[in-house]
Order: sequence, then C-alpha cells, then structure tokens
Amino acid sequence: MRTGLVCLGVLCVLCGACVAADKQRPNIVLVLADDVGYGDLACHGNTHVKTPQIDVFAREAVAFSNFHVCPVCSPTRASLMTGRYNFRGGVADVFGKACCMDPAEVTLAECLKGAGYATGIFGKWHLGDDAEHAPNAQGFGEALVHRGPSMRKYTNPTLLHNGKPVERAGYCMDIFTDAAISFIRKNRSQPFFVYLAANLVHTPLQVPPELAAEFAATGLSESTRRLYGMIRSVDNNFGRLRAALKELALEDNTLLIFLSDNGPCSGSVPLDRHMAGLHGLKGTVYQNGIRVPCFMRWPGGFAGAAKVTRLAAHIDVFSTCLEACGIAAPPEGKPDGISLLPLLKDPSASWPDRTLFFQWDSGQIPRRGHAYAVLTERWKLVQPCGMDMRQQQHIRNRYAELCRLQGRGERSIDGPPRYELYDIAADPGETKDLAAEHREIVERMKQQYDSWFTDVAARWLKAAGSPSSQP
Repeated sequence: MRTGLVCLGVLCVLCGACVAADKQRPNIVLVLADDVGYGDLACHGNTHVKTPQIDVFAREAVAFSNFHVCPVCSPTRASLMTGRYNFRGGVADVFGKACCMDPAEVTLAECLKGAGYATGIFGKWHLGDDAEHAPNAQGFGEALVHRGPSMRKYTNPTLLHNGKPVERAGYCMDIFTDAAISFIRKNRSQPFFVYLAANLVHTPLQVPPELAAEFAATGLSESTRRLYGMIRSVDNNFGRLRAALKELALEDNTLLIFLSDNGPCSGSVPLDRHMAGLHGLKGTVYQNGIRVPCFMRWPGGFAGAAKVTRLAAHIDVFSTCLEACGIAAPPEGKPDGISLLPLLKDPSASWPDRTLFFQWDSGQIPRRGHAYAVLTERWKLVQPCGMDMRQQQHIRNRYAELCRLQGRGERSIDGPPRYELYDIAADPGETKDLAAEHREIVERMKQQYDSWFTDVAARWLKAAGSPSSQP
C-alpha cells in the first residue's frame, strides 16, 4: 500500500462522482484455480475429468483461447493484483522474500476499497504472510487464507482469519467457498470484490475419497484420479458460488472471472493428464506452463457465448476490472496491462499486436536471460533453460520424462541457453522450431526481451549496482 492517505484520497476523488451510482457499478468475483491446466477441463477436450459447472459457464461467458500467465503461482498472483509484471513489485519466486510483494504496490483490492467496495479474499494469497504483506494490509477488509504456497492439511485446516489463526472444519475448498458466499450475502447491498483463490489442485494431492472414487474406472494413475477429484471439488464449488449469485439476484451485475494461475504441475503422471496438445508443464515457459483457461461473464455489461482469440494475459485483469467499475487507474504504479473490455464487448474489435514477456528462473533474484519467453500473436521465442535451482529439479526431471513419453525425444531444460522460435498461431503445440529459418526475428525478440528485463527488473539491477550487467 502506497502512502495510504494520498492513495486513498486520490481514489476517493476519482470515485466521488460514482458513489450515487453504486447499483450500476458491477460486483467483481475473481475465481482463481491453482495448477489447473488448459487441458484439465471437459470443455477443452478432456474426456475423463468432470467439470459440468465450469463447462456451462464457459459456454455462457466470453472465452479467451489465447490467455497467458506466469509459469508459477506468486508471480501470476502479483500481476493479477497490480496489472504489472511481477518483477516490478519484488516478486520473483514462490519461496522466501522473493514471493513477498512490495507493500508499496497498489492492488486491485485497494482501488476497489477506495471506491466504496467491500473486499474479501478466501483461499490462497501467497504474496507474504507477515502483517506488512498480508492481504489485510493490501486492501482486503476480510481475509480467510492459508499460509505460504500450499497447505499441509486440506481437511480441518488451520487458517488465518484477518491475520489470526483459526481452526475450520471441513474440506478446504468448501470452507473457502462457504466464506465467500457468506461475505456476498452480508455485503449484497453494496458493490463487492470477492477473490476466491482456490488452493486446488496444488499438491499435496489430498481429496475426499468419494471425489477420487468417481474416476476409479478410468484406468488413470492414482495421482491423476486424486487430481481430477480435486478439480471436481473446484467445479462443484464454482457451481455453488454461481447459484448464490443467482439466488440473490446479483448475477446480472457481477463480472465473474474464472482462470488458473499456471499450467499443470509435475504431481501427476504426465500422459495420464489431458494436455490439449500443448507442450511443457508448470514451471516452464512453454505453452502448457503459461496458457490457461480464462472465462469472463457480466450479463449487464456485455453479451456472452463468445470467443476471443486475441492475445491477452494476467496483467490485463486489473485494468479490465477498473474500467468495468468506472474507476481510473492509480496515478502511481502504471499498469503494464490493458483493459480487455473492448474485446469483451466485441471480440472482433481492433486490438494491438502486442508483445508479452514471461520469465521464471526459480531464483530469489531475477537473472537476465534465464528461462524466458517472448510472445506475439504469431511468434513465440523460447529460451527454456536456466530454471536451475536445486529445489526445482523435479520439474526438470518431469519435463524430460514428458518429452520422452510424448515422442519428442531426449529434451532437457538444463544446460546453457538455447533459442527456439515457433509460429505459435499455426503451431500452438510448439512442435517445429523455426529459429534457424528466421534468425532476424530471433535477434529482434531477444533485443525486446533485454529491454523489457532492464525495465521491469530495475529494482533488482539497481541493488546489484550494474543495470546492464549479465548474470
């Protein structure tokens, strides 16, 4: 939170004219699944998983088929909250200080709270647990969350309620959804922002036996049966949330967003899990690590049952929500993303051919040139190597195993840098490397990356005392 009084004062001035129009401003409900890949939904061709609630929503909503996020949890969450690339806010990893977002960052919750919204988070925060970094210090009036990147016990867990430890009975996804629905009921007479950030399907793969049992006859491995049971819980609770909005006559004026924070984790047998033809997995900058499901619906704001194929990303959610609510972006911390509202209203609307950047090298300090991708509507440059920390060896091993099982040969993301170029519009599975045929495109995109890194990692480079140094 930036100098609280200044920020809040600016926001109140910006929103003062809207106070009388509260009933016209939409509620915002952001549902973020954890480690759910693009291919983990029945509506994306998965014939084993059961996601009837999400499937119906996907048909009724505007579906983004070209939506991208960071390869791992905390960086995506930081960008969702700020509309900025995660390095800007001090988030580079999923452990230690590097997953604690700078309190000076202005969050979506702060902007909405300053405009008179009730704000609540339920589930996984993963941007810092201490008082300075906790969600209550970042604009959330109500917070029921777990600590860190994952929970040890998914049934009858110990959680943090507004910073204080509490014991809750039941399965985690049910607990978080119950709390979100209760918050909605309590605040239905004013605009509200609900951030339901599921911890499912993150490991450990703990699931009620009856949910995993639904997949007993599939022939899938035990880990994948458990994982699909966890997705079943996400789907069931998403349906409960929608039912509550409908019951309270809030559905038409609620912008409801469903997406995931990254691709499938290494916790299940690779070929057991439907991957929709995409390459890679969580932790890699290949498509299956960064391309995720994303659906948005707001009956009072735009027509549904549409598909958007233009390039969009996590950094766009912040500006989209603010524009939908008629709130100007904060003067501090200019967003890197842009509002998707024009595409939501008209999927054929004019849209820039953007260049987006993704990097995770698994270190506490970002390292230039390690494990990154540069993405446009047509081209994707991949430098997959350099995610080399010891605690992430399981991702590197699983990637190599996945390549063998998928018939891609002996491939590795260990070793020195290498540069691959894909015509991603024609080859979403990243099967044909065109780098040797288009060296000029490779060099141009490498230069674009280098300029981007110097910009977004400025805080880290300044601390190192050499803004242009290579690692």
